[in-house]
Amino acid sequence: MYALVSLTVARMVPVAIALVGTGLDRRTVAFIGWFGPRGLASVVFSLLAYDALAGQDGRVTLTIVTLTVVFSVILHGASALPLIRRYQRAEDSPPVASPGKGDETPTAR
Repeated sequence: MYALVSLTVARMVPVAIALVGTGLDRRTVAFIGWFGPRGLASVVFSLLAYDALAGQDGRVTLTIVTLTVVFSVILHGASALPLIRRYQRAEDSPPVASPGKGDETPTAR
């Protein structure tokens, strides 16, 4: 359960908060949050915790971090191509005009 929370809420919410004020749309923030900060730090910190914690606590911590990293590799690897394609299609499509608004693009003169 922790691995699932760590891969979603625990990663995506801080990324969304960090991107407040950047002007990025929600789709982009979600994309960055899903594929965003990952790396070797989890492995290094888990090994430090394993060394510092005695016996069972160290093994449990190492197991949780290992499962989280494995789930991350599987979920992000499996979702990368479909989500990149969806994001690219959305970015390539023309913006939809809001109801009641006219075409706001300037005309050539």
